[in-house]
Amino acid sequence: MMKLWITGVVARWKNMRLVHRLILMNTALISIPLIISSWISSVGYSNSMQDNVGRYQADVVREFSANLDAFTNEMVLLSVMPYQSPDLLDYLEKGAANGGTGDRYADRQLLESFVRRILVNGRVDVIGVSLLADHAASYVELPDSPGRFGEATDVDRVLPQGAEISGKGYFAAPHELVSDNGSSYEVFSMIRQLRSLDNGSVLGTLVIDVPADSLVQRIRKLESSRSSSFALLDQNGGFVYRSGSFALSHDTVSAYRGEGTFTLDNHGSPVLLTYQTSPITGWTVLQAVPLSVLLHDANQINRQILLLGGVGLLLSVLLSIIHSMRITRPLSRLQQTMKLVERGQFNVSLPVQQLDEIGHVSRAFNMMVSRLGRLTSRLVETEIREKNARIASLQSQINPHFLYNTLGSISMHAELADHREIVHMTGHLSALLRYSIGGDQTEVTVKQELEHVCGYLAIQHIRYDERLSYSIQAEDALLDCPIIRLTLQPLVENAIVHGLERGRGEVQIAITVQPDPQGVCIAVCDNGPGMEPEQMEAQLQRMNEGQLPEGPGGHGLVNVHRRIVLKYGSAYGIRLRHRESGGLEVRVLLPEAASSDNTASVGALSDGTTFVSTKASSTSCVTSASS
Repeated sequence: MMKLWITGVVARWKNMRLVHRLILMNTALISIPLIISSWISSVGYSNSMQDNVGRYQADVVREFSANLDAFTNEMVLLSVMPYQSPDLLDYLEKGAANGGTGDRYADRQLLESFVRRILVNGRVDVIGVSLLADHAASYVELPDSPGRFGEATDVDRVLPQGAEISGKGYFAAPHELVSDNGSSYEVFSMIRQLRSLDNGSVLGTLVIDVPADSLVQRIRKLESSRSSSFALLDQNGGFVYRSGSFALSHDTVSAYRGEGTFTLDNHGSPVLLTYQTSPITGWTVLQAVPLSVLLHDANQINRQILLLGGVGLLLSVLLSIIHSMRITRPLSRLQQTMKLVERGQFNVSLPVQQLDEIGHVSRAFNMMVSRLGRLTSRLVETEIREKNARIASLQSQINPHFLYNTLGSISMHAELADHREIVHMTGHLSALLRYSIGGDQTEVTVKQELEHVCGYLAIQHIRYDERLSYSIQAEDALLDCPIIRLTLQPLVENAIVHGLERGRGEVQIAITVQPDPQGVCIAVCDNGPGMEPEQMEAQLQRMNEGQLPEGPGGHGLVNVHRRIVLKYGSAYGIRLRHRESGGLEVRVLLPEAASSDNTASVGALSDGTTFVSTKASSTSCVTSASS
């Protein structure tokens, strides 16, 4: 299938006009390199800008993460303050050793002093501190609430759900915290498990609460670009913070940990995503920049490049079309003039306006047409003179012995004293002589030729009596077709000569006129001895070569065939074939001429002998002189 398509394209390319091929070729040679270079420049510039912005965005994210780490590191430092207070550690350890019993007032003083140091020393806005001792009395100071010893329900209130308590510390994402007065606060917390420095046993848990707004406000201050959006994920992949323009869903970004930059397809709107995970908090900072915003300047420059390339391509194609038409216009004029010469117009010439190769070809063509015109005029005149001479010569050779036979028949019947037959034969003979040698008209209608043949057959019927019978059928629409004078008589005469004079028995002759794919076919059939294959082959060769046989006979078929070929061309003439029922069928092929009459036409001679032409759909009509 592909091979056939390629073959068809190649064939169409070869048959295309030269101007179209030049325009297409020049357009391809100009546009393909221009398009490729523009595409490479556009893609290269876009990729370069994307790489540069990606590196810049990674630096921004690292700086963003570092600022957040500085903020959260203050909470880390506050969470290790218990290890800097030997009294507090001693309280937790003794409490664990004494089963939680001791001086309540001294313990309260110690715990309040520790909480005050956290609230005062930190550079972050701490609004709540909870020391949950495992074996001593816990101490809780919630937002807008005085400090107090902890209760059993404080553990569930202070520790957010799902918090991972360990000695390394854990940052809990913003969550709700309810104070003693019933107020609700959004806080994020630093949670650290306290262990004994001596044996590493668990002493309790320290929870430091900071308002979530302070974290959010700090993040918003770090957002430096309106085109980019930030998000902050906790250790579990949940959103700690997300800007309003951050369009990526939780399922899309929750799995990213570590550090990286890549392009992410966000439902048909690709974004450049950069992320980095903090080693302190375990939280991940994400920055997303839509590529449409990122590549806005690149796209604008690309459009300018494409616009300039398109203008250059248009100008190049326009110049290519003008140049191609300038080259091919003289060739087109030459082609049109050659078509006029093909139709026989030799009085044409090409204007020569240039001295290049096309100008030389045009001058040579003008000289050739001028000489060809003179030669053609001479050749046409020579052919016309030769054709007229040959036609006149052929007409003069058609069976002059017929006149002698007719006169002999007249003499014979005169001796018998049957005057009626003499009158009939004399009338027919007069008509034949007038038709054969009268006037300068060489071409007649089929109807006129059939009338002449009727007269001829009537004379021969009187001569041979019952031994000769004949029939003539013709479609009415073909009676006005042209035919050369004396075309059918030699064919009928051959049938009579070979059937009666050189044969035995009766001769039946049938003449039919019917349409043919090439024009008109007139068939002359007889039931005589016909021809042997060798004789028919020799006769066809003589007819095609125009060679007349030696001796007095054998001129009829050759003369008639050559007259038709000279008049109408080699596609017409005589065709011979054997009949299945015996005898010979001679077909005369002639060009067709339109006829306007559809009714039956009847031709009659002076003695009442008739021939009848019928429509193709009607039954044939057979007549003879005896009827």
